[in-house]
Amino acid sequence: MEPRPIPVERFLLRAVGRTDVGAQRTQNEDAMYYDDFLGVYVVCDGMGGHASGQVASDIAIRTIVHSLKTGDPPAGPGVDPLVAAMKAANAAVYQRSQMDPACHGMGTTGVGCRFEENLIHICHCGDSRAYLLRHNQLQQLSRDHSLRNLYQDRPDLVGTLGPATSNVIIRAIGLDANVEIEHNAMMPEHNDLFLLCCDGLSDLVDDWMIREIMTSGESLEAIAENLIRAANNNGGTDNITVVLVQTFIDPLWVPQHSYQQPMSRY
Repeated sequence: MEPRPIPVERFLLRAVGRTDVGAQRTQNEDAMYYDDFLGVYVVCDGMGGHASGQVASDIAIRTIVHSLKTGDPPAGPGVDPLVAAMKAANAAVYQRSQMDPACHGMGTTGVGCRFEENLIHICHCGDSRAYLLRHNQLQQLSRDHSLRNLYQDRPDLVGTLGPATSNVIIRAIGLDANVEIEHNAMMPEHNDLFLLCCDGLSDLVDDWMIREIMTSGESLEAIAENLIRAANNNGGTDNITVVLVQTFIDPLWVPQHSYQQPMSRY
């Protein structure tokens, strides 16, 4: 009989999420999802008049989770399932915005990560960010889809699309029928700490302060609360959402080939 490999996961995951309306807003248009069993973590920051930003982020999160859990719609060849899920969210948000006059023009940013054995997939659209704290060094994994960055990449376009203030983004989920999702993959390490956040944190708290809070040695719950507190202390001008994901090598992990022993008959 052929050896039967037993699937094992090398990394254990633990996540914490916190969201706060901020000091100046009356409603929270952010949404988040974190699931250590699925290995999926997402933050969305809705935008639009009245309550439509909240509608956009809620539709996006629910569509992404449904797509990843069911595989519907299926990811095409070479397409990461999280990319396919975020594109499905784009279609769902855009369709609602076209059908409901109260939601016309709504959209949402999105940033997510998906663990797959020894890989982590980072996907984003807009200016919600992914960071990695590794060996006490903080690295921004995503790059904002902002007008400022577009002008940096294309100096010939400077000024043609208006002033490049920090909060002008050029890509978001649900604004158009189709959207490009940026996707990168990397290998995690033991004791990595990933941060997903909306611009309600990154606009108000400098990277050095984010690093100070994340390297405090406190619990994930305390780190998340301290990040939100820092943003509120600096004005809290927007909703603030953070998801922290920590990776650990499973102490019981054994390489898969060690399990590939012939089965005995009884």
